[in-house]
Amino acid sequence: MKTNRILTLVAAATLLMTSCSNDNERMLTIINEDGTCSREMTFHPDQETVMAPLNEPIQSNGLHFGTDWERTWSVKGDSVRHACPMTQEQWDSLMNVWSKQDKPQTGLMHVKRQYQNVSEMSDSLTQAVRHLFKATASLDKHFKWFYTDYTYTETLAITNIEQIFPIPLDRFVSADSASYWFTGEPNLSAGLTGAEQKEMLDDIEGKISHWLNACTMSFIYAHVWGHYDKVENPPVSREEFLDLKDSIVMSPAVAKMDLFDNIGQISNIIKDFYHSDAFTPLFSDSTKWERLLETKYKSYEKLITMKPTLDYVMPGKVIDAGNGIVEGDVVHYKFSGERLIPHPYDVTITSRVSNIWAFVVTALVVLLAIGCLFYRRIRKLIFLV
Repeated sequence: MKTNRILTLVAAATLLMTSCSNDNERMLTIINEDGTCSREMTFHPDQETVMAPLNEPIQSNGLHFGTDWERTWSVKGDSVRHACPMTQEQWDSLMNVWSKQDKPQTGLMHVKRQYQNVSEMSDSLTQAVRHLFKATASLDKHFKWFYTDYTYTETLAITNIEQIFPIPLDRFVSADSASYWFTGEPNLSAGLTGAEQKEMLDDIEGKISHWLNACTMSFIYAHVWGHYDKVENPPVSREEFLDLKDSIVMSPAVAKMDLFDNIGQISNIIKDFYHSDAFTPLFSDSTKWERLLETKYKSYEKLITMKPTLDYVMPGKVIDAGNGIVEGDVVHYKFSGERLIPHPYDVTITSRVSNIWAFVVTALVVLLAIGCLFYRRIRKLIFLV
């Protein structure tokens, strides 16, 4: 069997972590003082998406947008927005201009929606990703007379991670090591030499590799168990086969399994474990297994291809950006789908709006108090005279 496309993607993204986020793909969230908000997503579209009629839903990179999203398109480096759908003539014209460029990375599509509150907005994101992860958000407003503080929080979390990865990650690495591998935090390399950092990363990589292999074996093993009635002269009963699942999943043979190899290696691992050829016929159709594995890792494929920059604009001046970086009026959060694997991804931003009217009222009250004081003194002097 040819190298499985999905397994190659999984191995490259999870173990090597070589992919980079695209600076042009982003999700811009704007929070207003009255609690209303808007969200705009920018991405590189294909021809079918950018030319789709406005009365038809669209999808791109695992994101689904209904007809209630406003759509426009632009060219990289040009701020001018054009109405969708793009015409065939426009597409052909741009293709001629981009003939010597990276065409898919030059065109940009923008989809935008307005919301009455942040809860409605987060629910919309959950629906856009088809519940691949769940978004929850809140906006707290704290009135402090001279100013009002706004604290926006948003949490993105995989709700069905056990369906994507059936083996818990914490069986292989500590919580801190897993978080460091997928998110870069906490910084476990602080104070280590280059050689010590490499030794630490090699150790974590080996454990992450074993975990991913174990998840793959667990899925395949469960499939075999579901078709146990097709196994002739099995070496153990169906119940015993299920009981031994953990032993084989956590075995050294699975830890050394090469995801770039073919399905035969998994067949051999099961054969060697049970000292029997009884299960070998189930792996004869390599095309079927490739199809099953592609379906299995489809959600993960969508997850790791999501790498937009998360940009936030808050009312007033930002006084605490959490883990974000403030640039002018915008707070940037670095995001990628694999960052959701070890734990939920949190955004917390606090901004402050000065209440001008409060300063005016306070000034009037002070002036009135001063005026009353002078009035009493003047009245007293007149009385004495």
